[in-house]
Amino acid sequence: QMGGKWLVIFCDEVNLPAPDKYGTQHVISLLRQCIEHGGFWRPSDLTWVKLERIQFIAACNPPTDAGRTVLSPRFLRHMPLLYVDFPGKESLRQIYGTFCRALLKLVPALRSNAQPLTDAMVDYYTLCKEHYNRDMQAHYIYSPRELSRWMRAMYEGVRSKDSMTPEVLVQLTVHEGLRLFQDRLVNEDERAWADTTINQIMRRYFPSVDHERCLARPLLFCNWLTRDYVQVEQDALRQFVKARLKVFYEEELNVALVVFNQVLDHVLRIDRVLRQPLGHVLLIGASGAGKTVLSRFVAWYNGYSVFQIKAHRGYGQMEFENDLRKVMKRSGCKDETVCFIFDESNVLSSGFLELMNALLASGEVPGLFDGEEWPALMQQCKEAAQRDGFMLDTEDELYKRFIQQVQANLHIVFTMNPASSDYSKRTATSP
Repeated sequence: QMGGKWLVIFCDEVNLPAPDKYGTQHVISLLRQCIEHGGFWRPSDLTWVKLERIQFIAACNPPTDAGRTVLSPRFLRHMPLLYVDFPGKESLRQIYGTFCRALLKLVPALRSNAQPLTDAMVDYYTLCKEHYNRDMQAHYIYSPRELSRWMRAMYEGVRSKDSMTPEVLVQLTVHEGLRLFQDRLVNEDERAWADTTINQIMRRYFPSVDHERCLARPLLFCNWLTRDYVQVEQDALRQFVKARLKVFYEEELNVALVVFNQVLDHVLRIDRVLRQPLGHVLLIGASGAGKTVLSRFVAWYNGYSVFQIKAHRGYGQMEFENDLRKVMKRSGCKDETVCFIFDESNVLSSGFLELMNALLASGEVPGLFDGEEWPALMQQCKEAAQRDGFMLDTEDELYKRFIQQVQANLHIVFTMNPASSDYSKRTATSP
């Protein structure tokens, strides 16, 4: 109703809805009606709603990807189709070379290492993308997002340091690269290939460092023993974790854990993700492997609140939406850092996953606070902004800050069992 302005509606993953038994995709049919007839029939009172100055832009993966469907020619005839591929190797060098040069401005003594660092990161990403694919495992998905996450993790490790040696830079680069590319691998030979390959790349681009020392395993980085994110010795970390676990048993869970090497690896991996903005993690393992217990321990150690839904016989979509509103208000209005542990046994319908996909992608769930929920949310957002010293007047400003707080404070841990019959289907339809 704003005169002279156009509304652009972006429809992501437009070929994800599955057709019914008659071959109809209801969402696509609604979009076709809006485009062809300039409106739609409102179901509540069967009134025709006319649309003006509205454009639709859609995006999707190729229909050959798992979980995707072929869009009908009747829908595609209304719009030009553009194919957008990932940047090539040289483009990636140019893009992430800019990031690396900006990163190493924080440590002037290492500025000359910007180009070798860029080449090493891009080469390792390219080799992993060529070596692993979805035919091997459904979750072997590599995109330039991995390089962006790598850069963000490197920044977290560099920004707190006044000085850094090339050896420490190599160690940090290797550690963060393995966390992104190796941790998702299933088989031991695949993990060994990832280890060997990144060692070879670092030897090629950083020939002057002490390779025996800076590429030695295990590489463990954390800020548990000191205030800075630095490499730690395994034995010192084991003693520290044992002491903290003892307190954790007394305060939270009366479940004793044996602290072996893999437990140390897992708690640091979970901690590394949960400390990042928009830090969410998918833990895949057999039931009883300790996914939930270790997640609760890391959340407890960092002072996060733990939230888990209590599914029961009458628990459905409405109850799940109410729980999402509660946890989003806690993280967005009360500035409470929340670790939301969501097990696949809680996925009682496909609608649960659709809501979680939206929350993971953008930090919000469209339509969750419509109707009577909206004024109550705006009031809480206004009180929170005033409490923190922000003078925000419009609802758009309040909601934008609310989403930023949710993105910063809400961390989701999704646990899955690969032996589950729904595992392959869910990883395909909810990438």
